[in-house]
Amino acid sequence: MRKVNKKILISILTSVIVMITIVATTFAWVGIFTYANTDTFSINLKVSELDANYFLTISATGEKGSFSDEADSLEIKKQILMNINNWDREFVDSKDSDDIDALYSKYCITNPSTTSIDSNGNLNSFYSINNKNHDYYSTYTSTSSYIKFNIYLSVDTKEGLKADPETGLIPDSVQINSNVLITELENTLVGTLCKQKLTNLNPYNDMEELPSTYSALKQLPNKDFFDMNSANATRFALCMYDPIDIKSSYNGTETPTKTLIYHGGEQLPTLDGDVFDLGGILPEEYNTALRELLIIRPNYKNGVISAYNRQYESDLEKAIERGQSDLDLVEENSKIWEKPTNVDAEPYLGVHNGIQTKQKISVYFWFEGWDSDCAVGINEKPVTLNLTFTAGINE
Repeated sequence: MRKVNKKILISILTSVIVMITIVATTFAWVGIFTYANTDTFSINLKVSELDANYFLTISATGEKGSFSDEADSLEIKKQILMNINNWDREFVDSKDSDDIDALYSKYCITNPSTTSIDSNGNLNSFYSINNKNHDYYSTYTSTSSYIKFNIYLSVDTKEGLKADPETGLIPDSVQINSNVLITELENTLVGTLCKQKLTNLNPYNDMEELPSTYSALKQLPNKDFFDMNSANATRFALCMYDPIDIKSSYNGTETPTKTLIYHGGEQLPTLDGDVFDLGGILPEEYNTALRELLIIRPNYKNGVISAYNRQYESDLEKAIERGQSDLDLVEENSKIWEKPTNVDAEPYLGVHNGIQTKQKISVYFWFEGWDSDCAVGINEKPVTLNLTFTAGINE
């Protein structure tokens, strides 16, 4: 990921940090057609008050009274387990913390998968290809084997938001209207260096018409291992919802205000020192991981084409189209919530006319199966997701 200059995102009135750390490790062959295992997740959700009059608070449930400087990690683990294993709330709530930790270590399993954003801003169902014999195509399957959890942001003051005990309203003198940004976005996805080797000789050497944008691929060594970064095959998404009264509840049917997908690595192949970034979701001709997979297991492509009327090409085309909109981890993409200029007419995060609001954010994390870096080389190599949110009033 290219370097960017860091700015100090501190408003005159407020600056706050919310950090989320997730560590994911993949096992087995990694690719859109097969499986990966998430081995370890360490989660840290908290806020850190700086020298400011106003600051963010965070909750894992969104319930009034649950907002503080730290989110309940046990609740986050429950959410992830319910999503991955399709368990219901009653089941996970019946377990104590030790049971949840044990279940989390055992069942928090993910497959490389892919998704897209629909016309309403929702993420479509994730899917992978279920093939257990590793020779012939079986079927496309919807999968829940990705990481998903919700967090909720609100605001507070050093003195506390002292609501009237009878009306429940906060004094009109308290007015907060805040943006939300991700700071140090370039450090959000941190991977591990790993080794990859081409099955055959470098296929790009024979491409006389190889576009200059893919020229780094010609430098891939023949038959020798080369370094790559496991983070470059990952994605995370943030579904942002309109803020509501902190005393109200989201019913789960809301449409996101916007959905942002961020990708690790670069969209086009690059060579940074000795480390190759093979690129994002690219056409098969330049998609190194996909080319390698089809050399080893050619019946995948043939099976998909014959069984699903060339669905392979159609799905790859859709994935490429979505991938072109995935956001780089650069500073200009750091603002995830734009405060309204007129809080009387638009949703706001903060306090206005005595009403305090909260905002729901759905966080997704997955290994993108169509990514050019989603190759066998990233087996068992961890990736860490670090999210640092800053809420600023005056930015």
